[in-house]
Amino acid sequence: MTRTYELVFIADPRLSDEEAVALVDEYKGMLEADETTKITKEESWGKRKFAYPIQKFNEGRYHIYYLEAEAENTLPSVEQRMRQNDKVLRHLVVRTDLDLKRAASKGKPPAEEEVAEAETAETEA
Repeated sequence: MTRTYELVFIADPRLSDEEAVALVDEYKGMLEADETTKITKEESWGKRKFAYPIQKFNEGRYHIYYLEAEAENTLPSVEQRMRQNDKVLRHLVVRTDLDLKRAASKGKPPAEEEVAEAETAETEA
């Protein structure tokens, strides 16, 4: 069963552009090293100000990975490396496939079903 995740991390704002790219590529390589994990989308938000200081910094470099994984094999190891890396101020991994399932079950029926219901209502009248 494929699960979807979002992995967000905030890097040290003092990193140069080259160092930031190297850090992003390092984690990308770790995630893709296992054949069961695939990065579907990647976003770099650049430097953003924080609402409150984190480790005495008022801004950081944001980066987001959208992942599809068959198993959780690589995520704990990547999280462990992020915890140990001083260049990563914060990180968060969120499983998103459960939210998508809940939204789909609470949502409206697809357009095809609505059309079919409307047609049956018209024929009965």
